[in-house]
Amino acid sequence: MREKLVKHPILVNLVLWGFYYFCFTRVEKYVTVPKLIMHCRLDDLIPFVPQMIWFYVLWFPYIALTLFWFLKKEKRSSFWRLSLSCVIAMMLTLLFYCLVPNGTDIRPSAVSGNSLSVAMMRSIWAADTPNNVFPSIHVFISLMIDGYWQSSQAAQRHPCIKWISHIIALMICAATVFVKQHSVLDVLGGIVVALIVLCVDRHLAHKEKEGQCPSR
Repeated sequence: MREKLVKHPILVNLVLWGFYYFCFTRVEKYVTVPKLIMHCRLDDLIPFVPQMIWFYVLWFPYIALTLFWFLKKEKRSSFWRLSLSCVIAMMLTLLFYCLVPNGTDIRPSAVSGNSLSVAMMRSIWAADTPNNVFPSIHVFISLMIDGYWQSSQAAQRHPCIKWISHIIALMICAATVFVKQHSVLDVLGGIVVALIVLCVDRHLAHKEKEGQCPSR
């Protein structure tokens, strides 16, 4: 069964990510009363910058292009570790949202202007509620993907890839607080999740490498 699934990585991942999205929409629909409000003083010092919404939505192509690259150019085991770790981490986070409903109250009550950035901002807010925010999925997925890029074969050949990925991940994380979708607390939570997942992944990668080494 496992061999059959491995032979169809695109189909399997469409099912996995589709299942996550379905669960996400259910949580957004039914978990609507937060028990914890994520808000700290630093949030009040960070300005609202609608133009940062473009970095916020950059998250989607960042994921898609990374998965595609790892599928086509990196070791197949690296691709599966990346994809499965992302899906598992997100699903566990949705479970946490159900057990500990949380939200934020830092969004502006209204956004003035008719610029493209403002229009995009309103569209994102309409689809993405201020509930279920801690830890930030945007943050930990961005940092996890960045971590995978740092150890990728592509980055070993072209070190500039490391910095490009660093910048993209950093700007996405920064965007979450500048568009007032997340509190700084959510970002910190996302960092912790990313560190845990990456540590586990490094351990698994090391075990895999040991298994491939011939015994003496």
